[in-house]
Amino acid sequence: MKHRDVTGVLAGLVVLLAACQSSASPTGGGESAAPSEAAASMAPSEAASTPPSASGVILTISETPAGSALAGEGGLTLYILTDEADGTIHCVDDCATNWPPLTGTVDAGDADGSLLGTIDRPDGSVQATYDGFPLYYFAGDAAPGDANGESVGGVWFIADPAGNS
Repeated sequence: MKHRDVTGVLAGLVVLLAACQSSASPTGGGESAAPSEAAASMAPSEAASTPPSASGVILTISETPAGSALAGEGGLTLYILTDEADGTIHCVDDCATNWPPLTGTVDAGDADGSLLGTIDRPDGSVQATYDGFPLYYFAGDAAPGDANGESVGGVWFIADPAGNS
């Protein structure tokens, strides 16, 4: 990877971090904060790829630099937002662009089926949960085993297959 490409990726991750830190805490009524100018002006070529549709996803367990993690479609790492421990969805709007929710039909696959559940999102879609936490992908992950969202803002963490959230 060329130095210029690495710089672009790092700049994009900084923008995502800033947008998600402000979106991680509710601003009243479950809405996320307004996007930053930098996030709004980020060209599509600078944004990381978004995971494919999550219809019929079978959960797997993958090894990441941050440890074992649940993985969804394409082997992409799944995350939880600790601010959602109370069962309330806080990641909406711009946050959900950077942290796409795992929605649709989900099969426990290699995961503990007794920990798999669902929650209704504010937009009416149904999101998968694990050990009571809604599951998300991170737009900054591009390949199976990536864990670029680990510890972002001190509130995003890989989804532990053992359910020790």
